[in-house]
Amino acid sequence: MKKNAILALALLIAGGISAQDGANSKGKVFGEIFEKGTEAQKDSLVKAIVADAKITEKEEDLQLYYNFLNYRKQNADADAVEKRALKLHPKGKMARSREISKYYDLKDLKDKEKQYNAILKKFPISKFPEDGIVYDYVTAAFARDLMKEGKKEQSLKLLDNMQEKFWRAQGYIPIAEELLKQGDTTTALPLIQKSIDDALGFINSNDQSNKAKFAGVGYPGYVQTYAAVLLAKGKYEEALTYLEDARKIVPERAVEFAPGYAKALQMTGRELEAFNQYTSLYKTGQFGFHDVLKKLYQSLNKGSLTGFEGFIDQQKAELNENIKNHLAQIITDKETPSFKLRNLKGEVVDSKSLLGKVVVLDFWATWCGPCIRSFPGMQKAVTKFEKDPDVVFLFIDTWERDEDYEKKVNEFIDKNKYTFNVLFDDKKNDEEVAPKFGIKGIPAKFVIDKKGKTRFFLTGSSPYPDYILMELTQMIERAKKG
Repeated sequence: MKKNAILALALLIAGGISAQDGANSKGKVFGEIFEKGTEAQKDSLVKAIVADAKITEKEEDLQLYYNFLNYRKQNADADAVEKRALKLHPKGKMARSREISKYYDLKDLKDKEKQYNAILKKFPISKFPEDGIVYDYVTAAFARDLMKEGKKEQSLKLLDNMQEKFWRAQGYIPIAEELLKQGDTTTALPLIQKSIDDALGFINSNDQSNKAKFAGVGYPGYVQTYAAVLLAKGKYEEALTYLEDARKIVPERAVEFAPGYAKALQMTGRELEAFNQYTSLYKTGQFGFHDVLKKLYQSLNKGSLTGFEGFIDQQKAELNENIKNHLAQIITDKETPSFKLRNLKGEVVDSKSLLGKVVVLDFWATWCGPCIRSFPGMQKAVTKFEKDPDVVFLFIDTWERDEDYEKKVNEFIDKNKYTFNVLFDDKKNDEEVAPKFGIKGIPAKFVIDKKGKTRFFLTGSSPYPDYILMELTQMIERAKKG
């Protein structure tokens, strides 16, 4: 059978795509096989991909094959595909991606500038009019690097090269934040305002595309940043007006403005409204507002703190009850996949050896922002149960993208002084574990009872440490009871 027929047959068996379908359709079928197929089906498809990669000249196919081989961690095969693509298409997208990747490996600003200009010269934007976002990524990165080195004018001028209006705030905001660190609010505020205007342009349009949705998602954060600057400059009324307008524009996301809105209310003398806003924040587990609540409570009660501690206890009790009700809706009783994985010390941890203990699994990666934001709360939980012999926490590092991931993970854990038992889900001691658990996104947390049954499964995570501690405490105590 001819090599290209092997791939067609593999796709036909998997559910089929028509001959005229392109790489995107192939990618969809590949994804379904790698997600839901048997190991035999996956291996068969990989062989077919490797075979077709040796004869096809289509760059979009070669890119697709390269991506999936990398996903399967078949580095040698992926490298062979890349080498062939670069030979066939020396000025194509894969060659461009390789040059852009080199930029991020450089340390010296002069070298970065040289590489950035080389990319634009060899792969001019005019040749890839549909790929504006690709250039925006590296342009934003170079602009940030320039700003960090104090080259303000060059950095700001570079931002004019941003191609995609829906995304360019992602270039503006980091520059604005760097300017704020340097104390330059005069230059920072117009950049934040541009980001707000871009987002509002999409929010107020009838555009329902993913680009429009992406642009709108950032709006509350931009407004909060702008208002925070105004508050820091003592422009309380202006900040309050800004936040009240934003709450009207996207009322369904009013909670995201709450911290700045509460402070603006407080500083403009609207103490009762501020107290109510801070109380709503406290009820989400943001206990850092305890002192300001105490101050407002005393002011509203003519200097008296009588009943304040009872009020605080009531808020925590309500939060605990809300968590309890939430957990009652997601509690389960499922068999837990077994695994054997290495930890940071090189020791192999066998899940079967943990029977008789409550086990908390946290699937994460160093590139995962929500994972990292949850770690202060996870550390609180680890510390609380560190002397409990019946509770074990395992932090399973998965889906890492860098070749030197082990070093990166070690450095991250050491830098942050986390006392986590980290395991590597890298297929060295076991087949990939994340798919065994049906994980489609991280962070993903599992709480397993003493009999080895999964009792709770959560995707995503609250960013509030005290909430995480309260939620995990309830899940662990329930799992102890079986």
